[in-house]
Amino acid sequence: MLVAFSPEGAVFMRLLRAWFLRLGGLFNRARRERELADELESHLQLHIEDNLRAGMTPVEARRQALLKLGGVEQTKEIYRDRWGIPLVESLIYDVRYGLRMLAKSPGFTAVAILTLALGIGANTTIFTLIDALLLRRLPVREPDRLVALSDPDKRDVESVTYSYPEYVELRDHNSVLSGLAATTPGMMALGWNGVTVRVPAAFVSGNYFDVLGVKAFLGRTFSSEDDRPGNAVVMLRYELWKRHFNSDPTILGKTIDLFFRPFTIIGVLPPGFNSLDAGLTENVLVPIHSFFLDSLPHPVDDYPFRVFGTNPFDNPFRLFGRLKAGVSR
Repeated sequence: MLVAFSPEGAVFMRLLRAWFLRLGGLFNRARRERELADELESHLQLHIEDNLRAGMTPVEARRQALLKLGGVEQTKEIYRDRWGIPLVESLIYDVRYGLRMLAKSPGFTAVAILTLALGIGANTTIFTLIDALLLRRLPVREPDRLVALSDPDKRDVESVTYSYPEYVELRDHNSVLSGLAATTPGMMALGWNGVTVRVPAAFVSGNYFDVLGVKAFLGRTFSSEDDRPGNAVVMLRYELWKRHFNSDPTILGKTIDLFFRPFTIIGVLPPGFNSLDAGLTENVLVPIHSFFLDSLPHPVDDYPFRVFGTNPFDNPFRLFGRLKAGVSR
């Protein structure tokens, strides 16, 4: 079968072949250098023999042969440029030279590496926060309808917190939100199979997941009935369930110890759901009313919160709600 190439196609094929030849020139360089040196030496000897037959002295014959070739080293450089890709080769040489210089100055090298590590770490952290705050949408139902409550009279409106009585008042007496939930972070001592570890946690109101519109990956989420004194139930973060509990599909109904009290596991959060707060990771979630101080079997010095159910001066809660249909921010 005959295949016809257009003139443009032929030019392209020549350029492609030349490119592959140059790319191959980056490898087996030592062999190519030996072959080039042998070939140039052969040409040089031929010119020297011609000059000797013309009656020149050996010294003059060699000098004239070198002049005719245009200089051995200059000729080698011309052929080297034809072999490979000068830009790539220059980059390789620069990297090698830089590594040799760094190896000769270990003190400077350590400072340079530390500076780069700090710069890369800082940029990674900043991008992670920007990604969480500005780029990535929350894995909840209609995240653009969620709002956080703040106080315009306070200077730092992002860190406004409320007491539990304030939360109840705002939850039950507003006309703009279809639901209002409360949450506050903390640390918990988690005991399982004789091993106790400290994990980040969140204390949430019973309607927390209803307001978010989040369904459990395994089991169920909290309800208002769970948020009552004495109801010791807990939900696990998906990643914690995989890592610490080996993705046990029968985990529901089992108990773990949280601050020396048994809690029943009722659900596992969906993958990717960590926290409403950027940069925070909440491994366990429990209803607010699960932790009244007087319900503990013995005093705990680092108990996370006091009796905030009736104390209007303890205000650890951040509030967020979902706007009713037709209500703007």
